Amino acid sequence: MPLTPLHYPLAYAMKKAGRKAGLELDMAGLAIGSFTPDLECPFFALGVWLGILPASEPCAQAHRLVLHSLFGAMTIGPLITMLLVSLLRWLLRARIEALGLKRPSLLNLYASSALGNLSHVLIDAVHHSYNPLLFPLTAENVMALVPLGDLFLGTVIAYALVLPSSIAILIYEARRGRWLFTRLLFDV
Repeated sequence: MPLTPLHYPLAYAMKKAGRKAGLELDMAGLAIGSFTPDLECPFFALGVWLGILPASEPCAQAHRLVLHSLFGAMTIGPLITMLLVSLLRWLLRARIEALGLKRPSLLNLYASSALGNLSHVLIDAVHHSYNPLLFPLTAENVMALVPLGDLFLGTVIAYALVLPSSIAILIYEARRGRWLFTRLLFDV
């Protein structure tokens, strides 16, 4: 997605579906995890600008490699997400305590973070021109998830799903009252 926050609706849907199935996934892990892979993008741009990475490399042009792979989505991405969630919980600790929110177990936080990262990678894989899904085995592009091999069609499908979903979630959660950010992040 060109706009990272548009990955949120799938995290939100996973939280709600998990709850219906009797699983209590961590919303912060899912949400932050769905944004985490794009943290590598500015580093690739900086690497090219500093001359560390050759601009002709596909990963440098697309600004994606490790965190946009299945390996990264299950290992490094969740670790970064878990650190970010811990930092957010610390920054928002007074509000979290006032709301009586409990800390998820380490396993729950990891699983939620990994699912969030994986959702990002898979959404991107349907419409981006460079998808190193199998890194570190290979940095070659994997286009297997692009519908009918058509990137434009993949983009249309992705946006048709996430834009209305994002708007609906924001309207629904905004009508529930104050502390919108806290509700979106911690599913209060």
